[in-house]
Amino acid sequence: MDVALYSEVTTADQLAAALAAVATADWLALDTEFQRESTYYPQLCLVQLATSNGSFCIDALVLTDLAVFGEFLNTSLALKIFHAARQDLEALSSAKGTAPLPLFDTQIAAALIGHPDQVSYAWLVEQYCGVTLDKSQTRTDWVRRPLSAEQLAYAMDDVRYLNELRERLQSVLAAEGKLDWLYEETRRLIAATDAGGTPTEAWRRVKGLTNLAPGAIPVACRLAEWRESLAQQLNRPRGWLLKDDALLAIARSGPRDLTALANCAGVPPGLIRRHAGAMLRIIATAAEQSVEVLEPGLRPSLETQKQLNELQNVVAKRARELKVSNTLLATRKDLERVLLGLRPERLRTGWRAEVLAADLAGY
Repeated sequence: MDVALYSEVTTADQLAAALAAVATADWLALDTEFQRESTYYPQLCLVQLATSNGSFCIDALVLTDLAVFGEFLNTSLALKIFHAARQDLEALSSAKGTAPLPLFDTQIAAALIGHPDQVSYAWLVEQYCGVTLDKSQTRTDWVRRPLSAEQLAYAMDDVRYLNELRERLQSVLAAEGKLDWLYEETRRLIAATDAGGTPTEAWRRVKGLTNLAPGAIPVACRLAEWRESLAQQLNRPRGWLLKDDALLAIARSGPRDLTALANCAGVPPGLIRRHAGAMLRIIATAAEQSVEVLEPGLRPSLETQKQLNELQNVVAKRARELKVSNTLLATRKDLERVLLGLRPERLRTGWRAEVLAADLAGY
C-alpha cells in the first residue's frame, strides 16, 4: 500500500469503514496534531493513521466523537508505531484510546543505538530512509478549517515513513540485543502517561519544591494537588492559574489570612477573589496531613560535586560502550539520587540495573 495515498475521514461512516479496513493490519503508524496552549487537556485536531491495508487522516474536530476509534486502539493487537509518543498518547486519551502494547517509539529506539534523546523524526527519516521532508507547514494552526491539501499531506508525512524507519531501527536493535530494552522503555512510557494527570502526583512537577523548609513541603504538595484538580476542572493550563514560583512563595510564607495571601509574590488577584477560602484551608491543614516522603535535593559542595562528576564520567563511559544516549541510560537527577542513597526504581530494575550494576556498586 502506498502510504502517500490516503483517505480523509470526516464522518462516522467513513471512520467505521477505515477501521474495518485496517482491522487485520500487523502494524499501525500513528501521529496526532493537537493544540494545547490555552487548555489543560490537549485538543485533538487530527489523527494520522498509516497501515499496510490503507492510510487515513481522521479529522478529530469534525468528528468530535472518537469513542469507536479509542476502542479500536484499546483492543488492537497490532504493533503501534510512534515517534516521540508521550504527547500523542496524551492527546489520544481524549478519544479514550490508550494505544496498548506492543508499542514501538522510533525516538526511543534511536536513543538506544546512540542518537540524542530528542532526535527528530525528520532527521531520522533523512538518515535512514533517504528522504528530506517538507517542513513548510510547521506553523499550521490545526484548529482552523478547512485544511489545505498541502497541510494534510504534510501531516500524513509524519506517518508515511514510520514503518520503514521502524524496520531499520529494529534491525539494529535486534543485532545489538536491545529489542527487549526498547519494549521495557515503552512499557514505562505508557505507565508514566497513564499517571500523568493524577492530582496526588502533581507535586512531582513543581521545580524547587524539595529546597523548601520541611514544614513548607506539605503545604506545597497540597497546593499542587489542589491546583491540578482545578486546572482539570476548568480545562486550563496549571501555570495560568498559579505559577510554580508563586506556589512556592505561598508555601514558604504560610499565610493565615486574606491579606497575607494577597501579599505573596505572583499570586493572581483573580485567583484570590475566587479561591482564597480553599487556599487558606489547605494551608491551615496541610501540616496535619500525611504526605509522601520527598527526596531531598543534593546539596552542592565540593565533595558531592566531585562525586557527581565521577559518576557522570562512569555512566558516560558505559553509554559509549553500549552505544546508547547518555541521558537515556541515566540522567543527572538519577545520579544525584544514587549519591543520596535513593536509587530510582528505573536504575534498580530492568536493563539499566543489569548494565550499571558494577558501575554503581560503590555508591
